[in-house]
Amino acid sequence: MTYAAMLVNSLEIYATRWAHVSVWLGKWLGVIGVTLMALMALLAIWRRRLAHNAGTRALQDAVQNDMHVPSTLHPEIDPVRCAGCGACVRACPEGEIIQLIHHRAVLVSPTKCVGHGECEVACPFAAISLVFGTKTRGMELPRISTNYETNVSGLYIVGELGGMGLIRNATKQGKLAGEHAVQTLNGKGRADVDVLIVGAGAAGLSAALAVHASRQSYACLEQGSVGGTIFNFPRQKIVMTHPAELPMIGTMKFPKNKVSKEELLAYWNEVRKLTGLKIREGCKFIDLKKQGDIFVVATSQGQLTASKVILAMGVRGTPRKLGVPGEDLAKVTYNLLDPEQYQRMHIAVVGGGNAAVEAAQYLARPEYKNRVTVLVRGKALDRANQENKDIITEMAKRGQLKMRFDTVVKEVRKDHIIVDNLGKLSRMPNSYLFIFAGAELPFKFLQELGIKIDKKFGEPLRKI
Repeated sequence: MTYAAMLVNSLEIYATRWAHVSVWLGKWLGVIGVTLMALMALLAIWRRRLAHNAGTRALQDAVQNDMHVPSTLHPEIDPVRCAGCGACVRACPEGEIIQLIHHRAVLVSPTKCVGHGECEVACPFAAISLVFGTKTRGMELPRISTNYETNVSGLYIVGELGGMGLIRNATKQGKLAGEHAVQTLNGKGRADVDVLIVGAGAAGLSAALAVHASRQSYACLEQGSVGGTIFNFPRQKIVMTHPAELPMIGTMKFPKNKVSKEELLAYWNEVRKLTGLKIREGCKFIDLKKQGDIFVVATSQGQLTASKVILAMGVRGTPRKLGVPGEDLAKVTYNLLDPEQYQRMHIAVVGGGNAAVEAAQYLARPEYKNRVTVLVRGKALDRANQENKDIITEMAKRGQLKMRFDTVVKEVRKDHIIVDNLGKLSRMPNSYLFIFAGAELPFKFLQELGIKIDKKFGEPLRKI
């Protein structure tokens, strides 16, 4: 046998053996593959079951605590379009507001929703839309157009006053309102300024920048300091977690995702310097009347006339009060600016939302040595996000503060308060009372201006 024949014969033998080995390996690899696929399917089913159980418990808790009906802007989910992919669950910045039940997305914690709208953006099946109110519980809001102009021609409402408190949404509204106001000026120029902006928070700053960029005359009034409501937040409070767009500037860029009050205010002041934006701080808006095509505006620094007016003043001037005897005492306040000034005191904080919970966290810091009690009307913290709930629950376990549910203040006195817990009255030592019961829209003032107020029953949020 020649060398070539021997080589061919050897190759045939090895080929035959490798074919047998390949068949054997193929069978085992197939078995392993099927097994892995089965395990992955079981794991997916197990995860779905866990999610289903968690969602069901959360929904049951919400119903039991009367927290299952949304009272403001929230996502409405179409069960027909929903494929149960869970994209909305993962996208929610507040966490666990939407969960999967029976392979469908369900709003299980509606009172915790703050209207980010990330769920709507993330849904690949267009099954989610943001709405105001529900079919049974309406939400009152001023009537505004797609450009945020009210039914009173030339008068605009943006930001929190129109039901949108988030910085990202407020800046968009301010930009659109400012641009529309400029574009629709009649050019007669009989007023002191073309556009007057009331408020220098997120919406007001954005509107002012939009007008400033057009080179039309304007005035921006702020009764406090630049930042508006945000300026009155506690020190180091996180105020923004998603980027926003400003006219003339573009995306507001920060080195980290979580932006504190101080960082945001510093950024806005840099924007003022960079653009030359003019803001009249310490100038309080008092009244507004329309005379023909001109608005006459009364302020603490005198009278102004304007062709267009953009109201971006928020609702901080009208905190919701308890309406109890003694609430006018000097020790009662509705915001917390500097926790450090309160030390070695008996402090009560009224409210079950993020503002109340965060204020209690600051005031209960060990170095201040305060005795802090949180008074909640209902059975649970109905408006606090999960992170804040976890923090304050842990603080209560460690004895840093006390939580009293089903408790309301009945009377405020000089050195104590009277509280009612399920019909039982008791007296609590008290140095300061912080009330965070939300804010009331100034409907009477708006109606006196001629602005119509509509009640929204599940009406979709206008896309901006």
